[in-house]
Amino acid sequence: MRALLVICISVVLSAIVIASAQEPQQPAARPKSNPIPDRFVNLQVLPRDIKKPQLVGIMKQFCMTFNVRCLHCHAVSDDLTQGSFDSDEKETKQKARELLKLIYATTPVQTKGVGMEKQ
Repeated sequence: MRALLVICISVVLSAIVIASAQEPQQPAARPKSNPIPDRFVNLQVLPRDIKKPQLVGIMKQFCMTFNVRCLHCHAVSDDLTQGSFDSDEKETKQKARELLKLIYATTPVQTKGVGMEKQ
């Protein structure tokens, strides 16, 4: 009887573990009206205290210059409501960081003033 109870508990626990592994938690969807987060988590080249309008302006410039959309570098859906802007899974994001570092190294603009008038 005890062996049967142990087997039943093992089966139930195994089913719970398998079910939780198969259904990964998706981050909450962002609203379509304002899909860009207000806090920026993984800034490695741009200043950590950059304001949202400045950061969005820089990202829009990348989109216009290279004729790409946000999902080219970011792991997000086309409408930006799903996914993670702070993920580093795309190689193109690293290449964009390298480009920004090169630009900052070769121009007199300080990174603190990125997206603003020259200081």
